[in-house]
Amino acid sequence: MTSNITVNQTDMIVLFILGILFIIGVRILISFFQKPVAPKDPQDMDSICRSGDRITVTIDGMMCGMCEIHIKDAIRKAIPDAKNVTASHESGNANFTLSKSESVSDLMAALHETIDPEGYRILGLTTKN
Repeated sequence: MTSNITVNQTDMIVLFILGILFIIGVRILISFFQKPVAPKDPQDMDSICRSGDRITVTIDGMMCGMCEIHIKDAIRKAIPDAKNVTASHESGNANFTLSKSESVSDLMAALHETIDPEGYRILGLTTKN
């Protein structure tokens, strides 16, 4: 079976651009369904987080900017002394700085108490000095 459809150079360029846009769209669609990766080094629950430490909490379930606002509000409610609270649904992380020393187990308990009822799941917690 043969076709009598002619394809000129302009048609080839348009088809090429459409193909590239299709590939980009598929990549973006796939990125929406990737789950955040839990930290590789689980934090020792008996350790102490010192004042000034930067805490990173990996959270599953953040999908949009409104989710980020819910997480930031929950962190501020759980830890009123937290400073520089940020959240990113793209990376699945929330960060904040401690203004006083606390144990990791107390931090996790407070965070679970406020974040879990919102419908999100804490995957892990890491600290940086």
